[in-house]
Amino acid sequence: YPVFMANGGSLFMVVFAAVAALGGLIQINPIWLYGPYNPAQVSSGSQPDWYVGFLDGSTRLFPAWDISIFGYQIPAIFWPTAVLPGILVTLLLLYPMIERRLTKDNAHHNLLQRPRDVPVRTSLGMMMITFYLVLWISGGNDLIADKFNVSLNAMTWIGRIGLVVLPPIVYVATYRLCLGLQRHDRQVLEHGIETGIIRRLPSGEFIEVHQPLGPVDEHGHGLLQYGGAPVPKKMNSLGGAGRRVRGFFSPIEEPAAIKAAPAEREERELTGSGRPSDGGRPSDGGRPADPRP
Repeated sequence: YPVFMANGGSLFMVVFAAVAALGGLIQINPIWLYGPYNPAQVSSGSQPDWYVGFLDGSTRLFPAWDISIFGYQIPAIFWPTAVLPGILVTLLLLYPMIERRLTKDNAHHNLLQRPRDVPVRTSLGMMMITFYLVLWISGGNDLIADKFNVSLNAMTWIGRIGLVVLPPIVYVATYRLCLGLQRHDRQVLEHGIETGIIRRLPSGEFIEVHQPLGPVDEHGHGLLQYGGAPVPKKMNSLGGAGRRVRGFFSPIEEPAAIKAAPAEREERELTGSGRPSDGGRPSDGGRPADPRP
């Protein structure tokens, strides 16, 4: 409670100071320098705000297709600026229900799942991010063409082709990557962590010693099953190299104290549990000790 309150209060002070500094020191929208507004006076390098850059990119990439329906002409700009964002937002809102219906998983999930454990969802997310990034980068294709001396038409076609080709490629690559990470986690649970210790067998063969993470069977394979939690991959994750020294520019504790801390903690646990070293007398098989001296 006190730590959380202190963190929240300090964050509020930092944000308030930043806003106050911006309001007092930074000049925003000096309209007296621009003069009367004229929509015809727009430079070729003008760019939209970053959060609507993908709409500018979709407008630049969409072909000039004017469609007539029942005598009404729909301009080409309607599709990339109104229909496309509507489709994207609708898919984002409906995706949880679509996934629940397809997977038949109606259970309550109160904990986040690791991306590798849900490869389809992760791959679809990366696919959509790639689609968005292509549109966002295409929003500045005129500046890219100017700075790198590339044809603007070539940049437009690169964006159109990338919008169709890149998302499926990213989906397949992400899906295979998730499966590979799952396989690696299960290999560590089965064979143990690589210790870096090389042992030579009587037959002359060299093998690397692995540290099991739990009980093993008669063949030396681990019995632990993957439960959706991160699996340690290095010996230091198990305390093989000890914990790091606390401090930023200079350490605030001595390495010798770190090494002695586990022994002191174990000693406190022993002396605080009725051991003779604590001045007490341990119980015998759960029966009360003899009160006589």
